[in-house]
Amino acid sequence: MVRKQAIRRNTLFVLWILLSSLLFAGNDFVKSQIRQAELKLYFTSDIERVTYFAIPTQDGVTKYVYDIHGGSLPSGKGISHHTFRTVESFKMGQNSPERLRVVIQSKQKVLDKHAFKGNVLAIPLIHGQESTIDGMTISNARENTKFNRKKSTSTNASSSHSYTVVIDAGHGGKDNGASCCKVRIEKKVAFAISKKLKAKLENMGFKVYMTRYKDNFIQLPKRTEFANQKRADIFVSIHANAAPSKKQANIFKGIEVYYLSPAQTKRAKEAAEKENSVMFEGKDYYTKNAYLSLLNREKIVESHKLGLDVSHQMIKSVRGHFGKVHNGGVKPANFWVLVGAQMPGILIETGYITHPDEGKNLFDSYYQKLLAKGIAEGIERYLKNKRQ
Repeated sequence: MVRKQAIRRNTLFVLWILLSSLLFAGNDFVKSQIRQAELKLYFTSDIERVTYFAIPTQDGVTKYVYDIHGGSLPSGKGISHHTFRTVESFKMGQNSPERLRVVIQSKQKVLDKHAFKGNVLAIPLIHGQESTIDGMTISNARENTKFNRKKSTSTNASSSHSYTVVIDAGHGGKDNGASCCKVRIEKKVAFAISKKLKAKLENMGFKVYMTRYKDNFIQLPKRTEFANQKRADIFVSIHANAAPSKKQANIFKGIEVYYLSPAQTKRAKEAAEKENSVMFEGKDYYTKNAYLSLLNREKIVESHKLGLDVSHQMIKSVRGHFGKVHNGGVKPANFWVLVGAQMPGILIETGYITHPDEGKNLFDSYYQKLLAKGIAEGIERYLKNKRQ
């Protein structure tokens, strides 16, 4: 019996090694060097895509993050040994099986003029310096990544056509979401608003996908996985909220926008718990927190900016026709549907279906159209600010 168990353990170990090698197989990092104030990273094959974002800190140091999609880090490799006068630290790590992450901490104003060509990624370490590869100056890498675009003087439609948005209509199928008064069901209003948003964005020139086109159930991780596969620039999850109890139905109201970050308020925690419930059915406390430990890896700063622009435009759109609509603000929360997104993402609680007035408005077709208009204009405003 003991021998059989030992054989079984050895077999499982071998299978795990084989599986791990398959999961992390990719474009291996080979070496790095710093020359003429520029960090160059070399890989075994051509680089397909690099995305970039920056996280400012209170002490004046900024974390400049570069994700090499398809990149992998062999054991014993790294860039932490490098030093440069304007850089506090160099770090490299396997952020996910499909993504190698480089983090440079510096007090330089902006380090966004990276570029890649063939199997080389060049990152200038001084603000304003252009990238050079094989002795040639390469144009700003913002043309090569979806997070950053060059300025455009074209019309809204022509400047939007290169951007991709994935809309996630919350819940669906066996998962109704919140409900009220027998007829108000969250999955229905989320889907209705999502369809209107899709039409509005497409009319503005965006390329748009939806995670579901009918009343079907989709696991939460599959939703952001779909957005990643489509290489979306923006991920928006549409929902409707509900008061904790019937006695509080008149109290809870307002449009709320959430971005992925540890929840800080009781209301944000309750909203996240409601939306995450289908993901964590039967899971213990340890498992829940293991899942949500991924939060710090996501695009918190850009998602926050996106949320602010969308919230502003939504409130502006609906107040113009429905009077004073409560602004619930932009808040951080641990929404599982946003975990894993490789692009700025937000979850919008379009209102409380349990509120006497707001609930009725949410199922009004014109009100839904105004919400969709505000969301679309908020996305456009966010992308316009990034191009400047």
